[in-house]
Amino acid sequence: MPSSVFLVNPPYIRVVYGLKKASAVKPPLGLAYVAASLEHNGFKVEILDANAEFLNIQETVERILRSNVKYIGFTAVSATMSLVFQISELVKAKNAEKFIFVGGPHATFTAVSTLKDCLAIDAVIQGEGEITVCELIEALENGKNLSEIAGLAFRKKQGEIIENSPRSLIENINFIPVPARHLLSLELYSPSAILNMGFKGKKYATVITARGCPNRCVFCSSAAFWKIVRIRTPENVVGELEFLIEKYGVKHIDFLDDTLVLSKKRIEDICALMLQKNLNLKWTCYARVNHITSETVALMKKAGCEFIQFGVESGSQKILNRIKKNINLDEVRQAVKIVKKAGVKSMCDFMVGLPEDTKETIQQTIDFAKELSPNFAFFSITTPFPGTELYNEYLKAGILKPGFIWDNVSLHEKTGFFTPTLTSQQLQNLYFKAHHSFYYRPAFIWQTFVWLLRHPKDLKNFIVLVSMQIFRELRNIFNKG
Repeated sequence: MPSSVFLVNPPYIRVVYGLKKASAVKPPLGLAYVAASLEHNGFKVEILDANAEFLNIQETVERILRSNVKYIGFTAVSATMSLVFQISELVKAKNAEKFIFVGGPHATFTAVSTLKDCLAIDAVIQGEGEITVCELIEALENGKNLSEIAGLAFRKKQGEIIENSPRSLIENINFIPVPARHLLSLELYSPSAILNMGFKGKKYATVITARGCPNRCVFCSSAAFWKIVRIRTPENVVGELEFLIEKYGVKHIDFLDDTLVLSKKRIEDICALMLQKNLNLKWTCYARVNHITSETVALMKKAGCEFIQFGVESGSQKILNRIKKNINLDEVRQAVKIVKKAGVKSMCDFMVGLPEDTKETIQQTIDFAKELSPNFAFFSITTPFPGTELYNEYLKAGILKPGFIWDNVSLHEKTGFFTPTLTSQQLQNLYFKAHHSFYYRPAFIWQTFVWLLRHPKDLKNFIVLVSMQIFRELRNIFNKG
């Protein structure tokens, strides 16, 4: 009987967002990729998406223990590491024989401290997990030395922590098995109300067509995690899209690449193939403003693209240069203008509290967002996550201290973090000010009214967004009180 592995996505919605439910629940694609590789190598796998099932910590622990599976793997980011610690400790307290490992960007860059901080965790998967996890389970089953597994950090029985050599990258990602979506309850998933085109559950899917990002923004860990950009061929990508349509009846694809528009030729080849095969999909993606042309967006729209999200970050050119964004404000203006003219919805992402940000530069960002007037603007609080250049810079400067408690930070609404120029409370106040300034202005209300007249099916989504915003405002007032 092949060994069983139990993979867990922790229940983070209540903790990170303060909500009992959420309008957006995305499948844990990383776990599904690892599960597919495990199955491909003959292992039996289960996935518990405690987040999608809206379980609490105790319910998650009970489900893990009830599985009777020895090998338990978690995925985590910085904001959910404390959850993984809590769940792991509760599981180990009930059954010390469980072998618990964790992967994801936070654990990758803090492997040794993760093992030191949580004695219930036995190993950390660093970087890509598909091959490392398979080798780990095989070694555990056959009593092999874990020191020989690249990309692994682990604790010996004597307590000594060993960090092995890094694992070489998977060069050709076309050969990685497609995510094991059959192990997920697909009916539980839905895009955000902003992206919702009326399709959720099995009709909604997320896809990654490349690993890595060619840019080196100081606040992002993608380049450090994936090292180099590796792409799937257009044929390979469209093959997965056809599979999703045939097997699940998918109608909405949310491309999760750091930027789908890596090059003009590649996106045009993907779109041409989608049109050739008449896939009839609606889809959304991320793109860089300096990769956008009128011809490219026109073809993307023809192939089903209905929403493009841009990472703008700041309305100050000085700040953009400081964070190594490698774009200028005129390129942003041009990209948003092109997308509007093509009739594609857009959202621009901005950050509050970037290095050297002041109240004045953040006001420039707010003013720039209003000038651009995309369909939506998303503001977040800058956080120096492990693996980013910003993290290393702030650690060296003493702004971040070893043992920083990551559940005290959030990209949304609250933060325990501060910068050399702004306090935590100022960051939170500016975050809400940015949203107020953008969304409570007559121009946005009129723009939305006109959009809804043309697209009445979006009314329900806007009601959801307004309800969530009212909830957040009330919670902020309550917390201040």
